[in-house]
Amino acid sequence: MKVLMLSKEFHDGEGVSEYCKNLAEYLVEKGHEATIVSFDDKADYHVDQRVKVQKVPLPFEGDNIYSWAMMMNNELKNRAREIVETEGYDLIHCNDWSTIPGGVSLKKHLELPLAVTVHSTENERGFEGDHAELISELEWEGTFEADAVFVTKDDTKNSVLFDLDVPEAKLKTVDPYSHDWQSRILNTYKEILKQKEKLLQEN
Repeated sequence: MKVLMLSKEFHDGEGVSEYCKNLAEYLVEKGHEATIVSFDDKADYHVDQRVKVQKVPLPFEGDNIYSWAMMMNNELKNRAREIVETEGYDLIHCNDWSTIPGGVSLKKHLELPLAVTVHSTENERGFEGDHAELISELEWEGTFEADAVFVTKDDTKNSVLFDLDVPEAKLKTVDPYSHDWQSRILNTYKEILKQKEKLLQEN
């Protein structure tokens, strides 16, 4: 299995980065392939050398986090698409609203399954700022389009269920401090791909 992850950033000590790192290292340890595509913030990172990391520079600066994220998504999406079309991948996994536009676009254009991890929702963060509603809409779109939605804690699970209306059937809690969270994600990947294969056979 070949999994491509999208993350806004990837450096030592940052929460989402560590989540992606630990999951990717678990996948390669189990004989799968994992690539992480993120914005190139020039920060240091340490990861198993079997995990491929692609850092993408952004030639523009946004005047706010939302416009910056939209430009960043375009760069991540283009690099990820090159990788997938060259090497072939089975599944896209994006993290939080900041990579959802790229993840959804890749799912639709490359016809690949999409997993989304929601580390927190805009509602949990207070729904403040000029772009709060747009960010929340992106969270809704990403969870709607995803074949599986992961959350890292119960508060986020409740917000995803009730604020974003995600069906509980495709929602899984994967606490990164639990001992088996990576294996539960891998099993979900396998279920997604098995379902895709079943649909292809039926059609």
